Amino acid sequence: MGFSLVDKSRGIWSKKSYSSLLYYLPIVILGGLMSSHILGAFVCQLVFDISFFSSTKEVFDPENKDLIDAMKVMQFFNALGTFVLPAFAFLHLRGVAKPAQYLKWQSPISLGAMFSMLIMALAMIPVANFLGFLNEGLYLPEFLDFLRVIEEQTLRVTEQFLIMDTYLDLLLMILLIGVVAALGEELLFRGVLQNLLLEWWGSKHLAVWITALLFSVIHLQYHALLPRFVLGALIGYVYMNSGNLRSSIFLHFFYNSTLLIITFLVQHNGIDSSWEFIGVEHLLFVVLALFILGILLFKLPSSKTN
Repeated sequence: MGFSLVDKSRGIWSKKSYSSLLYYLPIVILGGLMSSHILGAFVCQLVFDISFFSSTKEVFDPENKDLIDAMKVMQFFNALGTFVLPAFAFLHLRGVAKPAQYLKWQSPISLGAMFSMLIMALAMIPVANFLGFLNEGLYLPEFLDFLRVIEEQTLRVTEQFLIMDTYLDLLLMILLIGVVAALGEELLFRGVLQNLLLEWWGSKHLAVWITALLFSVIHLQYHALLPRFVLGALIGYVYMNSGNLRSSIFLHFFYNSTLLIITFLVQHNGIDSSWEFIGVEHLLFVVLALFILGILLFKLPSSKTN
C-alpha cells in the first residue's frame, strides 16, 4: 500500500508552474521538519528522558548535559527531515526521472578540485569573520527585537553544544555538522532550489544570489546573516562553475569542519583564541583571502572536462 502511494505520487507536480513549485517547496520542507522533529523527539524521550514536546525551562537549560546530547540527536533528525528528504521528495513529486543527473551529482570530483575546495574553505574563514564583524553594526528594527532575544538564548545553548571534551566528540560533531549538515543543505539549496530558480528565470546570477539570500534567512541567525549570505553565494558559484554538486558539498564540509577543528583546538589550548577572529582586526588577511577565492573560483576544474 505504501509503495503504491509512492508510485502514484510520482510526477504529480510535473506540469505545475514554477511559481507553484516555489510555493510547494516550503510545504514539503515543513512537512519533513515536522515529521523528523516528532520522530527525533520520541527517540530523545526514550533515550535521554528529555521532552521536546513541552516548553518547560528544562528544555532550554544549557547546563543540562543530557539536553545537549539530545539536541545533537535532534539536529541529526532535523537535518535529514528539513533538507535531505524534502530534496528527494520534491524531485519525486516533480517526476524527475534521474535525480543524480538533475542534481549534477553523478560526476566524480577530481583531487585537484577537492584540494581547491579545501583552500577555498580556509580562505572563507577570515572573510566570514570580517563580514560577521560588519553584521554586528546592521540595524535591527524594534519590531524584530524578539529575534535578538531568541538568538541570545540559542547562542547560550550552542556554546554548550560545541563543547568537545575528546577527539571522539570532535569526530561526532564533524559527522553531524560537517557531513550531514553540508550534504543536506547543498542538496536542498543548490541542488534543488538554485536549479529551480535557474530553470524559471534563466539567469544564473539571479538564481545564485536569491538562493544565497534564502539560505541565509532560513537559519534565523541575525548575527550571521551577512556572512552566510555572501558565503552562500560563493558556494552557489562553485556549484554553477564546476557543474558538480560534490564540489559545493566538499566546500561546505571543509568550511564547517575547519571551524569545528579550530574551536576544538582553542578549547584544549592547542592554539590561541585569536584564531577564531582572524580577519576581524587584520584587513590584509581578508584582502588576500578574497584574492585566493577569486582565482580559485574561476580556475575551478569543471566536471564537464573530467
